[in-house]
Amino acid sequence: MTQPILFAYLDHNVLDLMMKGDPDSICDLLQRTQLTPVFSNENLAEIQRSTGYEKQFLDVLDNIGARHLVPVMDEGFKYTGSAEIRQISPHDAYDMYVDNVDSLPDSGFGLTGILQKFYGGRKDQSFSEILSDGADELRQLFQDLEEELTDVACLDDATRLEVSQAISRLPDLMEEQYNYVSKKLDAEPNSAIRQFEASTGIGPMVLKNIKPPEVVRQIWKLVEVSFQGVEFDLETFFGIKPQPFEADANRERTTLEKVNAVYHQLNFLGYYRDSRMSRPRRFVASFSDMTHAGLASFCHILICRDKDLVMKTAAAYEYLGVGTKIMYYGTSN
Repeated sequence: MTQPILFAYLDHNVLDLMMKGDPDSICDLLQRTQLTPVFSNENLAEIQRSTGYEKQFLDVLDNIGARHLVPVMDEGFKYTGSAEIRQISPHDAYDMYVDNVDSLPDSGFGLTGILQKFYGGRKDQSFSEILSDGADELRQLFQDLEEELTDVACLDDATRLEVSQAISRLPDLMEEQYNYVSKKLDAEPNSAIRQFEASTGIGPMVLKNIKPPEVVRQIWKLVEVSFQGVEFDLETFFGIKPQPFEADANRERTTLEKVNAVYHQLNFLGYYRDSRMSRPRRFVASFSDMTHAGLASFCHILICRDKDLVMKTAAAYEYLGVGTKIMYYGTSN
């Protein structure tokens, strides 16, 4: 009888330690237990940010025979809930990733900048400035799209003109919305996190006392007191279910998306919140951790060295019934 393949997702901190001599003997563990390691595009993104050490990281993945985990998306670029695990050289996968990845502009069309400011970052910019920059980034993106229409042979002149006019109107519509939102946000004296903590009394000092099991439910019991009289349930609050006004509100979110949503909300609330989130590098690293948690849900095991990541991931997996097991090898915090 053929033995089933068991896939193990490796966090970047584990790969980093393996590159530095593998003191935790992860290679031996993989061989002894016949686990098949996998890596994702998020691993490749972190490798790309590890300037000067790209080859060493890729060599580690190559030497352990790691496979490439790729979530499957539909024609509308939405997750389908399934993934492919491909046998490909990590070096080749990295080259293709670098050739195809589109880096977000500085403000991330306003959305990334807003989140950074929510965590206390971008102190030298107002929400109005961030969203104005985001509108400019959108305008440039739409201008590029408009130029690309000239190469679309299947469009007739009338359709091309109609699409071009629609594209040209979008940045102005977005800027109107941005101006409305930014005025409200700039009127608040503190970051969104500090405002939430002040109004609810919930933050890291309170949530550090929450112990498994049922972490998500325990936290919701604390939070829902602040929403008395408001129609809000646990799954909407944690992003498991979309808000009615969201695009595709009737679409069931995939497990990957649900894990990411719960993880992000736990971090925002202060449950093992990542440190120094106001700093751009730490902000990016935190979102990489969230992405790893979601991607690892396709695998049998997540091997990790980051306690903050482990605790939030374990809470999300438990609530959502994700069967991925977590192996924790000490802390890197």
